[in-house]
Amino acid sequence: RASREGRPARYPKIDFCEFPQGVCSSDETYGGELQWMIGLFEWADRIQTYDKDGWNFIEKLKEFCDGGYTDFAFVDAVSGILNIGCHDPPCQGFSNSAVEPHNKRERNDTFQRFLNEFKVARNFPPPPPPTPLPSPAPTYEPTEAEPTTAAPTSIGQPTEIPTSSSRPTSIQGRPPAEAVTNIENALKSSRSRFEKFLLKSEYPTGAWPSYLYTWRGFLQALRKMTTGVGPGEKNWFFIGDGESPNSLQLGLINLASFVAHGVTQAIKYDSCDENNYEMVDFRYPISNACGQNGRSYQDDMCTGGDEGEGYECEVDSSMEMYGVTHARWIGAPPPLYCGDKSTGYWDHFKGLEINDPPFANLAGRADVRGCCWWGRGVMQVRGVCAYGKLNYYLGKRAAESRR
Repeated sequence: RASREGRPARYPKIDFCEFPQGVCSSDETYGGELQWMIGLFEWADRIQTYDKDGWNFIEKLKEFCDGGYTDFAFVDAVSGILNIGCHDPPCQGFSNSAVEPHNKRERNDTFQRFLNEFKVARNFPPPPPPTPLPSPAPTYEPTEAEPTTAAPTSIGQPTEIPTSSSRPTSIQGRPPAEAVTNIENALKSSRSRFEKFLLKSEYPTGAWPSYLYTWRGFLQALRKMTTGVGPGEKNWFFIGDGESPNSLQLGLINLASFVAHGVTQAIKYDSCDENNYEMVDFRYPISNACGQNGRSYQDDMCTGGDEGEGYECEVDSSMEMYGVTHARWIGAPPPLYCGDKSTGYWDHFKGLEINDPPFANLAGRADVRGCCWWGRGVMQVRGVCAYGKLNYYLGKRAAESRR
């Protein structure tokens, strides 16, 4: 759509509405940047702009940095925003009931590991000089001088409200060149640690370098989301404002949070497609393709300032699509799929899909009609709103709309 409307579309040949599986099954995926790119875009569009009920992501990011990297409730709140749509879990975000984010503890642990491994500097302001102790006795004898004014001067109201430390300014716009240079230098100097500790996936034979999520693909996508073309005028990944003394630290903390969630959701499993993980009576419903953790992906309408903008993809109940990756734990279900059919469950003891009789997931779905919007990529982008935005800013709709 970006290409049609005259905007420089990053992926003009991929229609993310007609073929959302293009995220995991295109030439841009394996060893490339696409699975990283859509995650960075999702983060910039939905996480960095989060501002509800007094909780503003950028302000809380700065508070965490200024507060000495100690209040890790910040990470749990971000887990809630990303995974269930609200910042104070257990809470009711995308679902009709209060739930907890999936793997919340693991996300928090990975975030802290990022900060430790990359030695994020802690630039605290110097303490104020100590107040001198009072002298033991008056230096001079008291005098009886005449008062200098006829009457005490009255104290008026202050002319201005005291200012507080400002939040970073360059949030939605293109990051300053200095911020880009600083973050790239910091990452390049830590490349070996990044690959060793973060780009590792768990296989039955042990931990191995990820096949899908590579250093090269990550750096390419980050460059495009900070200096290149494709994200639109407002969806830039925040890497610092280039002005504050702790600008680099702010960018690294934002990046640490992004990567921590990516490791937990996708990199750990070397998976591009969402894993089928939610059980009902010790069975994995095939209809989990329609949504997990209380969500219904085909009903994820855009809200807030995006409501009514027409971003959402249309749902086609006859669309057929098959995932290509899945979890590797013992008895794990095969890749998710969608199509015009009723479905059952995966029997992890027998290693078989049982569809007769149909078997419902926790939301009561026993079919996969119109259920092609499961999570994909490093951030597991889900739902018709998210895929519609990808198409609008990065995909075929961007290429054809000529705006």
